Amino acid sequence: MMDNKKLNIAYYLQTDIQHFPPIYRLLPYLGGIVITTNKKIYDFILQKYPELEKQVIYAKGKTATRKIILKHRIRMVVYPGFNSFYYGKSVQIFHGGLSDKNYVESLNILLYNLVLFPGEKTKDKVKKARYLKYIKEWKIVGYPKFDPLINKSIDVKPVFNNGKKTILYAPTWIAKQNVTKIIKFSAYGESSLMLWAKKIVRELHKDFNIIIKYHSKIERTPGDIYDQIDDLIKELGAEENVVTKIDDNILPYMYQADLMISDISTACYEWFHFNRPIVFANPSPENYKPSDDIGSNTYAWQAGDVINNKKDILPMVKQNVQHDKYKEIRNKIFNYTVYKPDGHATERQANEIAKFYNRLPKIPYPLYILQTFFWGRGRRTIIKLINNYYQLFKKSKVGK
Repeated sequence: MMDNKKLNIAYYLQTDIQHFPPIYRLLPYLGGIVITTNKKIYDFILQKYPELEKQVIYAKGKTATRKIILKHRIRMVVYPGFNSFYYGKSVQIFHGGLSDKNYVESLNILLYNLVLFPGEKTKDKVKKARYLKYIKEWKIVGYPKFDPLINKSIDVKPVFNNGKKTILYAPTWIAKQNVTKIIKFSAYGESSLMLWAKKIVRELHKDFNIIIKYHSKIERTPGDIYDQIDDLIKELGAEENVVTKIDDNILPYMYQADLMISDISTACYEWFHFNRPIVFANPSPENYKPSDDIGSNTYAWQAGDVINNKKDILPMVKQNVQHDKYKEIRNKIFNYTVYKPDGHATERQANEIAKFYNRLPKIPYPLYILQTFFWGRGRRTIIKLINNYYQLFKKSKVGK
């Protein structure tokens, strides 16, 4: 790998703190700067990782971001989300990339010069959508977020020490109205939070410890579901064995849990790494059911029981804690989804990025930026034209 001091590289964060861990893993290998237009992300990083103060920059909007890119003469931008500024070459590393959401089946994936997949499943989803052949360079590298677990360098602070079994409830984010028009089956997108969170607390708090790990993409208002859950915990007198958490990394909480409840989320596949039972909370019992189609958003549900009724919660959890009947199918899906969970995924990812960087054209920076900008805008125009075609003639929008 080339000297990371020579890499004029940036990482861009926009929506939520859960996009930061894959970037954090790369920084020691590649160096570079982190740019975010989200003040909450900026404040969180400085609070949790104060040693990164000089590497993290807060930009007040996209114009300010472009100015920072030019000021630092950035030649490559790494994105964990589907963003692109068209300044320099673009690399997609996915903040999750394991999820069953139709996230990767987007024409926006064609905006990137290099795409690094966590495993065969994500690559196959893009191939099934017929986009893979249009991506010039891609590699399967694994899932760097697992490396600290495998290398036993993760910092785990025990939440409970009372001898009870611990249940981790990890719902995905609640979709906004424009998303629920696409996800027609559920008023809350693919999140079980509104439908099941309070029921799960009521049914399990007497027999188990419960960690509720919220997705960091939350918008709190007085009296909302988050306040309602806080109030319920107090009402039940369950403060000593039911806690809520907001963090950029769910893995330390998974490490100390005996069973997880989730819905349609990357967290399900992250949990498979621990080889422990899972139960799925159905966001729309009338419509969703397990599927063996990798294009379905319930592909992971083959690996556990599914809660469709309040009376299912306690019996299902007790049965699965005592007897892990889905182990074989769960491990099969995990091995298909995650390439080589050997503790070296970060190195493979960093090596591919460094090799690509080392092949960047040696031309004056202004000309280089113009070339990459027009390439990116050209790809974006093609994507819009295709989307418009599907809207007008196929009655179905492709991509985002």
